[in-house]
Amino acid sequence: MSELYRHLLIPPNPEHVPKTHQIIDFFDELAITGALPMETKFATITFPGGSRPFGRNPETGDIHYVPNIKVNRFADLQSAADFIQGMKSFTLCATGTGPVEVPPFELYSADNYGARTPGELWRQPFELSVRCQVREKIRHFLHSPGCDCELKLEEPAIFENPWNGDPIQTGAPACARFWIEFGVGDYLMPKVTDTLDILDPRLMGIARQTFGFDFCPGCIRNDD
Repeated sequence: MSELYRHLLIPPNPEHVPKTHQIIDFFDELAITGALPMETKFATITFPGGSRPFGRNPETGDIHYVPNIKVNRFADLQSAADFIQGMKSFTLCATGTGPVEVPPFELYSADNYGARTPGELWRQPFELSVRCQVREKIRHFLHSPGCDCELKLEEPAIFENPWNGDPIQTGAPACARFWIEFGVGDYLMPKVTDTLDILDPRLMGIARQTFGFDFCPGCIRNDD
């Protein structure tokens, strides 16, 4: 599914990696709370080795490469979790069609995205995804995939307001080995002003209770 906006939950410790059972518990609690669609599908993304071209630096002409990926789909959460057990890099993803009882946030039409202001409050079905991302090495959120830029663990992340590009600093580190993403269907975004503290408090509470710490918010806007 194509997504214009992804909302991030980032641990305060960039080195943190959860146990597999914590990831299972997280998705189970989302389902119990009504934050996942009724017919949720589960998939994993793994990295079998090798790389593929991703893009070219317009200034230098250098080609960026990213790791090859493999997607596997499963009928239930436990089968997906069993598949990634023991892996050091993976994505476990739940997807489906909303509305859901507890959405991550209110959604607004971004059809007229050039106006840089939210459109109408969205009341129709929409695609929803929740991903737990785990990597063997720390990944920088604000650099392009394949970038060999220097990692500075103490560097704070400064995200952009997805509507107008204004900078928003949330207290999150700029990199991590584990993070959570909430994605919504294309041409939809939440309303954002000067803060990214927009996720439903019940979902923040589930993340805190499951993993044992407070997360910092972040966002990625896919409009390149």
